[in-house]
Amino acid sequence: MIKENADKILKKAPTEPGVYFFWDKNTIIYVGKATNLKSRLRSYFNTGNSDSRKVTLVERATRLTWQTTISPIEALIIEAKLIKQHKPYYNVSLRDDKQYFYVGFTEETCPRIFLTHQPAKTNNKIEMEYIGPFTDGAALKRTLKLLRKIFPYRTHKDMPKNCLWYTLGLCPIPEKPTSEEIKNCQNNIEAIKRILQGEIKRLVKNLKKEMLGYAKLENFEKAVKLRDQINGLENIYAHKKIIGDQTHEHKNSPLNGLPESLLEYLPKKDVSEWLIEGYDISNIQGGSATGSLVSFMGKKPIKALYKKFRIKTVEGANDVAMHKEVMGRRLTHYKEWPLPDIFLIDGGRPQVNAVNNTLLEWQKLYDIPFKKMPIIIGLAKRQEELYITTEKKPYALSHNNPILLMFMHARDESHRFAKSYHHKLRSKTESA
Repeated sequence: MIKENADKILKKAPTEPGVYFFWDKNTIIYVGKATNLKSRLRSYFNTGNSDSRKVTLVERATRLTWQTTISPIEALIIEAKLIKQHKPYYNVSLRDDKQYFYVGFTEETCPRIFLTHQPAKTNNKIEMEYIGPFTDGAALKRTLKLLRKIFPYRTHKDMPKNCLWYTLGLCPIPEKPTSEEIKNCQNNIEAIKRILQGEIKRLVKNLKKEMLGYAKLENFEKAVKLRDQINGLENIYAHKKIIGDQTHEHKNSPLNGLPESLLEYLPKKDVSEWLIEGYDISNIQGGSATGSLVSFMGKKPIKALYKKFRIKTVEGANDVAMHKEVMGRRLTHYKEWPLPDIFLIDGGRPQVNAVNNTLLEWQKLYDIPFKKMPIIIGLAKRQEELYITTEKKPYALSHNNPILLMFMHARDESHRFAKSYHHKLRSKTESA
């Protein structure tokens, strides 16, 4: 029994990521993965363990071994591969079908990737292929998100007119793809399949060979693209904490130090993935008034999604009413223009209230679930304070706070964009 040797086992256990195996004589009865093997294995021997499954497993096991990996991603993939190969008793008999994940691939010209708990051979007569099972859904989703930045893939069922992910470089397929774009999509899918099946070394070897081939042909554009994919793969595999403990990942996050009530209001995702739409109004005494919409993914502007509005229904210098008009017109395009995580409004409480009322009217009219509603944040220029709909008083953050600086950058860009359009309209009017 291994219980009597717990101290010796834990003393030898490394703090590296890896997979571990509980054995009953010569049979593997359980496979698990860990970001920190020592920490995870210690949980099986804790005095007074309330998890009856762990207690039963430890009592039956005669041996415990492990295999370190270069990263938690590799551990996640090896675990899935070994569970499928060995079908360990405790992985199979104790599992809840709703807990295990499979990555699905549609057998289409431009394959689509999706996650599911229950694989089916077909869906709407489309053939499917699956890789799994994966025990950790959150880690799997983070892995796919990282891989998507290296090998963009399609997730939408149809071909939308304006695919946000295509604009962001995370989907390889526009509405009317060329033969080369289709081929790129297929190549990316094959690469992701190999990675999830544990064939990372062979994939990197093939990519390097292909890169050198393009370089010899002086096709440097394709050679550079392959080089970037190779570097991206090596970076995420070498990063030992990339999908590990989330509290560790956010230790130095720009969210640190923010008031709790503001943290609760902000999007529950990495700051670099916040999709922000910034709005500003530009007018001089109400003449040739304009509104702007600029888009950012975190700190990065997405100029392909910028929009400009010529104010049509408001006379005079009524900034609040103009914000209401612009937001109302923007929301009529919610099917073509994907909604952001945050509406960032240049202004304070009056502007935030006007936009919020417009958003609520739209939500009621189209019966939009509240969980899909964008967050509204007002940024007043004078004191650079943040206004939100759930708090009466604004937040006065330190002027070197990274979140405030990010919002100020988006706000200033929306101001520049609105002002340039306003000047263009005024020059036309004055020269007429």
